[in-house]
Parts: sequence; structure tokens; C-alpha cells
Amino acid sequence: MSQLNEFPAYQFRLIRFCGVVEQPSLRNNVRCLFAFILLCSFGPLHVWYLAKTPVLDLVVTCEEIMLIQLCFVMLLKFNLFITYRSGMYNLVEAFKRILKCIDKAEFARFVKCSELHAKLLRAYVIGTSIVLLLYELNAIVASITLSLQQNKVCFVTPFSFPFDYQHPIVFALTFLHNFDAMLVTVCTSVTVDSCFSEMASNLTIHFDIVRERFEKLDLSAAQPYAEHQLRNVITYHREVLSLAQKMVQLYQQSAFYLLLLVSTILCLLGYEFVMVSNIYKRMQVAILASIMIGQAAIYTYHGSAISAKSVSVADAIYGTNWYDAPLAVKKLVYICLMRAQKPVIMKSGFIEASLPTLKKILSSSASYITMLMSLEADLNEKKT
Repeated sequence: MSQLNEFPAYQFRLIRFCGVVEQPSLRNNVRCLFAFILLCSFGPLHVWYLAKTPVLDLVVTCEEIMLIQLCFVMLLKFNLFITYRSGMYNLVEAFKRILKCIDKAEFARFVKCSELHAKLLRAYVIGTSIVLLLYELNAIVASITLSLQQNKVCFVTPFSFPFDYQHPIVFALTFLHNFDAMLVTVCTSVTVDSCFSEMASNLTIHFDIVRERFEKLDLSAAQPYAEHQLRNVITYHREVLSLAQKMVQLYQQSAFYLLLLVSTILCLLGYEFVMVSNIYKRMQVAILASIMIGQAAIYTYHGSAISAKSVSVADAIYGTNWYDAPLAVKKLVYICLMRAQKPVIMKSGFIEASLPTLKKILSSSASYITMLMSLEADLNEKKT
């Protein structure tokens, strides 16, 4: 049987840029701490800048609020590799170990899944890199335009700061701060989201295999190995359920806050897209909004898929010829059926990661955009 040497896709290579490795050295720990402090510094800086911004400048206010929320989500994702680093690597190893229960004919599904996620990861990296480059390009174009208008050298950074950074050295440090923070954000977001997507896809495949194995069972009393075969499938099913529970516990916090905040983030991005006239800025906002929708779709789609696949096992169990089985086997089937009827739900607090939740997020975002547009009209009337 061939091996999945790339599970998850690219084996956390991107997050290594942030100093995150399974067995960190002193250099890795310093880099990881610096990356964490870098992300932590963004929120207070933007709050400070927002406090100095006039309330009537609604576009700038929306931009800053969106960045503060986005920064908070990134911090939670990065925290998976700070607080739960060993848990993340142990979960990956658990996914690799359970492949020992897979037959050669079934293994091809996992290889195909790995190849697909490698392509999706590359697409994700390209999309986030385009947003990063557009932020940098907008800053460069704005710097050149402002310098020509004022007949002196003026600097503009990708993100606004509450202090004066017009000195060349201060600008260089601020620009590097922005660029490194964006790289950390890209590497963290791509790694966490793509890893979840691949693990969730693997779980749905495992549930499919469990269902198929139950469907193939012959539990009649005439079969001498029926109980042994049933116990093997039950053991495999138990391991898959345990794996699903571990993954849900690890990701539920970051998924909860992502789904909680993504509607307002999309609302602010949508409003900004309508109000700005710069073509590069509009492109940047559109791609960023697409990425945020994609992130929400990853968690909600896989949440629904895992829930549906886990329940489908119960139908397969009930469809066996358990009525022809001995009493001891019937008891095993009954216990397994009771557990399989309880779906695996990715839920934290009051938010469930499911497709109906995604629908609510998109509809509420559209409502918020309409509200902001009406607020903009009211502010324009006050100005006049």
C-alpha cells in the first residue's frame, strides 16, 4: 500500500515561516513569539487609530473595524499552534494511524483527497497572496500620488497607524511590520483552514467506509465469524468517532468566532466595495470578501457533511440482517445503532457549523450593507 507522505497537504510548511515546528529550537520559539506579538499589536494600534478618526469618515471607520475583527480571528487561529500545538500534531498523527484500518482498495480515496487538497491549498495561497500584493500596491501608488501632489516625499503604509511615520527609517520599520504581519496572517490562515478541510474530508471518507462495511456484514447465526467481523467494524467506527470528537474540540473555538464575525466583516467589505472608486482597492476588497466567504464555506460545508455522513452509518446498521443474528450479536448491534444515531455536530456556543448557518451569514451581511448605505445617506444630509 502506498503512503500519504503529504498529510496534511504540504505538512505545515507554510506555518514554519512563523516559527511553528513540531520540535522547536530556541530560534523557532523566538520567531513564534515575535509573530504572536506582531498579531497582538495590530488590534490596539487600529483601535488607537480608530479613536483618532472622525466619526463622519464612515469608510475609514468600517475599514478599521473590519481589520480589528479580522485580526482577532487570525489570533485565534494562530493560538492553535501556541496553546494547542501538541494537540494539533497529535491529531495529525491520529489521522495517519487510523489509515492502518483501511484496505488497499479503499486507500485510493484518501490519495485522491490529498491530491485535491494540495491543489486547493495552492489556489488559497494564490488568492491570499494577491490580496497581500494589492495592499502593498495600493500603498505604493498612494505614496507616489501624494508625493506628486504635494511636491515632497510622502509615505503611505498598507495599514493606517496612529503615529507619524513620515521619517524614512520609521516608515521602513512600519512597512516591514505591515508586510511581516500580512505574511504571518496568510501562512496561519491557509494552514489552519486547509488542514481542517483535509481532515474533515478524510473523516467523511472514513464514515463512508464504516457504512459500507456495515452494509456488507452478514450477521445470520449460520456465519461463524459474524460476531468477530462486527466487532472489527464497531472498533473502527469507535476510532472514527473519537477522531471526529478530537477535531471538533480543537477547532470549535476558532470556527465559532469566525462564523460569528464573518457576517459583519463581509458587510463592511461590501460597503467599502460600493463606496471606494480606486480600481485596485475594489479588486482587493472583492478578493478578500471571496476569501472570507470561502473560509466560512470550508467550516459550514464540512460541518454539514460530517453530520450527514455520521448519521448515515445508523441507516446501514439498521439495514443489516440483525434479526437473524444470535442474541449477543443483537445486543452489540443495538448499542452501536444507538451511538450512530447521534450525529457528529461541529458546534460551539450557539453557532453550528452547517450550510444553513452559511445561508444566514450571507443574508444578514446583505441586510447590514443596506443599513450602512442608509446610514451613509443620513451622514451626507448632515454634512450638507
